[in-house]
Amino acid sequence: MRQSIFSRFAILPELNGDYPLLPEQIETFQQMGHLRLDSMMTIDEIAAYRPGLVAAVNRYDLERKAMEKSVAGQSQGWKFVENLWQLDATARQFVLAKRFGKIAADLLGVDTVRLFRDQSYFKDPGGGNTPWHQDGYFMPLDTQKIVTMWIAISDVSADMAPMTFVTGSHLQGYMGTSMPMDASLNEFEHAIAQRGFQFCNYGAMAAGDASFHWGWTLHSSRQNTDHSTREAFVVVYYADGARVSMPPVSSNALPQEHFAAVIRQHNLNTCLPGLQSGDLAVTDMNPIVYQRS
Repeated sequence: MRQSIFSRFAILPELNGDYPLLPEQIETFQQMGHLRLDSMMTIDEIAAYRPGLVAAVNRYDLERKAMEKSVAGQSQGWKFVENLWQLDATARQFVLAKRFGKIAADLLGVDTVRLFRDQSYFKDPGGGNTPWHQDGYFMPLDTQKIVTMWIAISDVSADMAPMTFVTGSHLQGYMGTSMPMDASLNEFEHAIAQRGFQFCNYGAMAAGDASFHWGWTLHSSRQNTDHSTREAFVVVYYADGARVSMPPVSSNALPQEHFAAVIRQHNLNTCLPGLQSGDLAVTDMNPIVYQRS
């Protein structure tokens, strides 16, 4: 495993300390499909981890060409790297932190969670829109128990495209996707609002603040209109015991269904390598991050 200079020499604090959730926070998450958690990492912890994470993202962004990057931002000012935990020791310790995994397990109401993948979501000034989508639609898993952590590793202003969520959308099944252009996002948002759904944007976030959203929560973000790069990191967890699900797509299916099938296959290849439909979703790429004793 290759390591960055920061990874080899930095002394990193363990991220195993508990971040206790209140019962009403868990209830809010399960009803709304998203939750903001402030100061999930301390200032000192962020100061220790950020240099190594940023250096690794900058390095491997030049070397790796993830499919979703080519679809959703390769030429739009993004630095998007998947499974950085496999490439860099700092990222590995960060991604596999028990503190984060326990929060994921608590929110999902399960005893054990596994890693699906990590991703850098660095959006440079002028970086383009993220289309409306639901993560679960593109994941080859048979479980609804999927949660995504979106954590700021530097301060994120309201102009840096913080995430917007559709409250309660995780309970509705598949709700469609938009294209990344402004007109498509506007049209999609109007249709969602007409159905009575409410939008939630948590606005500015300090480094170490995070949001969690259910795998089927509809979400998006707009262009970064700030002068600084939005530095965010995503980690996706799922409940232990899930199996691989790759539903067949008919030849006359809608274009977005064929597109989703391509992304599911990519995710299967990169995050659940060697598995097929029906297999238990466990590989070396899916370590247990947290298990309740």
